[in-house]
Amino acid sequence: MDIRESQVEDVLVGAPSLTKTLLNLDETPRLLARQMPVPSGRIDLLYAHRSNLLLLELKVIPFRPQHLEQVSRYAKELAVFQDQGRLLKGEIRPYLLIPDGKQPPSFAPKPAQPVCVRYDPAQVLRYFYDNFKPVAMFTQRRAVDVGIWNIHLIHNLLYALEGSPVRTDNLAPRIGCAARTLYNKIKFAGELRFVHWTPHSKVVTLTDAGREYCKRKDPVFPSHMSEEQASFLRDMVMRNPYESGVILGIASAVEAVFALAKNAYPVPMPTLLQFFTLYAGKVYDWKTAKARYNGTRMYTNYAIDLGLLGSAEESLYLTPEGFRFTMQMQLHKGIKLVEAFKLA
Repeated sequence: MDIRESQVEDVLVGAPSLTKTLLNLDETPRLLARQMPVPSGRIDLLYAHRSNLLLLELKVIPFRPQHLEQVSRYAKELAVFQDQGRLLKGEIRPYLLIPDGKQPPSFAPKPAQPVCVRYDPAQVLRYFYDNFKPVAMFTQRRAVDVGIWNIHLIHNLLYALEGSPVRTDNLAPRIGCAARTLYNKIKFAGELRFVHWTPHSKVVTLTDAGREYCKRKDPVFPSHMSEEQASFLRDMVMRNPYESGVILGIASAVEAVFALAKNAYPVPMPTLLQFFTLYAGKVYDWKTAKARYNGTRMYTNYAIDLGLLGSAEESLYLTPEGFRFTMQMQLHKGIKLVEAFKLA
């Protein structure tokens, strides 16, 4: 098993509830120390649980008799620390966590012998993937399908909302579209964080971002996206790339073209189709060639609307703004992940 003990430690340190499950405890333990030095080595993890001290030694290799001797020795050294007043009092309960596979002859602990606990290091890493906020933020946010081919197609909706909230039953005839199209436009505008709306709500209102976007409209051709609007939305995507599925999808489309440019430039659309489907996390949604094409075309269209990509003869180009955007966005994505790790 090619996993380091330190990697398992990292997860357990950040997830005391997982330690509770592994040790079959009735309450979540509190971590006291990691890699605590003792005369004969370092204790992987030391917890407090009720009035007890839990000594954990992790292994990612098959069981060996020396492991029990090691943990028993650590427990005796902790007891000496207690006698010297260097460690809080409490019953010391030693545990040896060993991976599935070859096991010790018996799990029934003798007096002062560590309790052996079977665990799967790979499942510990899976727990980290499934439950840690920073990872979930990155992996669970995916591009969404909204049936809107260009950003400027929601302009009539946004401009109809200027001034005051509008009831949804009045909007369709006001902007001249079918009810289903209206729903898609509202959903798309919500993904861009331009409107306040919840499913089945009868009222739609502009957000502060939506009002700022409308202020930047082209006074001569309001149905077109102005350069000021494009700049405003580019900055939103760059600074908050995980804000919504659509915003992350736009960022991912530009990143995908940037990554593929190392192989061939301009990037052929057929090359982008499979890669973007994988990168955007849509393998199980865009199962047909048509779905992959439509989804990829939709998100590259959004990036083209924002001046981040250019298209000619079924090939994609990065614009100068697209290069700058990619570099800046990767920085902001890193910042967002670091901030999330601090809060996790």
